[in-house]
Amino acid sequence: IGGVINGVHILPFFPYTSDDGFSVVDYKQVNPDWGTWADVRRMGAHFRLMFDAVINHISQASDWFQAFRRGEAPYTDFFIVVDPGTDLSQVVRPRTLPLLTPVETADGVKHVWTTFSADQIDINYSSPDLLLAVLDVLLFYVEQNAQLIRLDAIGFMWKEIGTTCIHLPQTHALIRFMRAVLDQVAPNV
Repeated sequence: IGGVINGVHILPFFPYTSDDGFSVVDYKQVNPDWGTWADVRRMGAHFRLMFDAVINHISQASDWFQAFRRGEAPYTDFFIVVDPGTDLSQVVRPRTLPLLTPVETADGVKHVWTTFSADQIDINYSSPDLLLAVLDVLLFYVEQNAQLIRLDAIGFMWKEIGTTCIHLPQTHALIRFMRAVLDQVAPNV
């Protein structure tokens, strides 16, 4: 097969709670049902690997979100909390589920942004700590032999009340920044 195929796109292969892998519980673990990082690196010795980076949202079961619910810094800024009375009528979404999901936290009920489902909590790129955490994930993928990284649902990365919240200029700036970081440490990715 190596003489015919030179690359493999691995769809989300992380532990997940819903949406066929697109509700990642831990960005740095391989779903144990599918193998280990050693297995992924071994595959990477024979094929160019493309990983899916699901970096618009994360599972509500993730450590990041559980720390948010407990009120632990810096995770309190990792997610987007919105007053449910806010006019969000301009937001464009691929699904008809509620945009805000109420969750119990150490500080009472908060309504978090959930573009895709109540299990997929959108992350907050206006938080420098979150941005650094995501960059750490991308660099970890490079260490694990990713030669291509597909950014899932990136059109929805930046949220700004009063806009469509899709393909905003800030989203494009974030992607250029991620590309610039990768160009410095892994220009072939």
